[in-house]
Amino acid sequence: MKYYNLNGHLISKEDAYIHISDVGLQRGYGIFDYFVVHTGIPLFFDDYLDRFEYSAQFMNLELPLNRAAMKKRILDLIAVNKTLDCAIKIILTGGFSEDGYTPASTPNLFILPMPAIKHGVREVEQGIRLMTVDYVRDLPEVKSLNYVMSLIVQREMKNRGMQDVLYHKNGYVSESARSNFFIVKEDNTVVTAAKNILLGVTRKQIIELAHQHFKVEVRDITIEEVFSAKEAFLTSSSKGALAVVNIDGQTIGNGQPGVVTKALDKLYNERLVHYAEEVLAII
Repeated sequence: MKYYNLNGHLISKEDAYIHISDVGLQRGYGIFDYFVVHTGIPLFFDDYLDRFEYSAQFMNLELPLNRAAMKKRILDLIAVNKTLDCAIKIILTGGFSEDGYTPASTPNLFILPMPAIKHGVREVEQGIRLMTVDYVRDLPEVKSLNYVMSLIVQREMKNRGMQDVLYHKNGYVSESARSNFFIVKEDNTVVTAAKNILLGVTRKQIIELAHQHFKVEVRDITIEEVFSAKEAFLTSSSKGALAVVNIDGQTIGNGQPGVVTKALDKLYNERLVHYAEEVLAII
């Protein structure tokens, strides 16, 4: 990936810098989003831009581009980097602040192509381990720049041999640091949290796919339900449906990725291919 786009200017990756007065750096005032590009097609493009626009509106950040112009800028950047398979991160901050606190009248918009995150074969085949953390993200419905808690606990997580976290508060689980969380009950009912979460685009796709084959419940999930679940998994654009086999040292189900998790991951990956094919057919 040779080029980024900073405020409409094409800049080489090596020269992509922002001034220290940016209020996103000074105060963490900003949002971002991240999506995968497959065969040159941004997957679920409008869903991600819907969420980005919602986050901007919620945070009182003015978008400098309309939807059509945003799409064109992203697609042009993919083309100039001559890559068909990658990921795109879009970041919107409060701009350059004269006093380090007051947002500027003009925000900063950065579009950064990068290699798509892919989990190793071992994690997919064996599942991952989570560490519970008593926490609910500030403004959980917004994809803000604030990932402080997940960074604070990262050393402890790694020392305990865990790959990610599971947030909970007052006896109810919500989400992971960068993923939505699901459990599968003994009767194969698929359950995911209804509140204190980011409404993930992959979560939306998994729920739709699960409805076609299983009973689905979107509601509060107790921590007790999690430890007695038949299966558990995380969802995100970089994970698909990734099995969780251990939480806080306690085995989930039989300690192996379950049949429901595997089925949903397979269906999700098939949907990615079909989505790209349908877009290509239109254009």
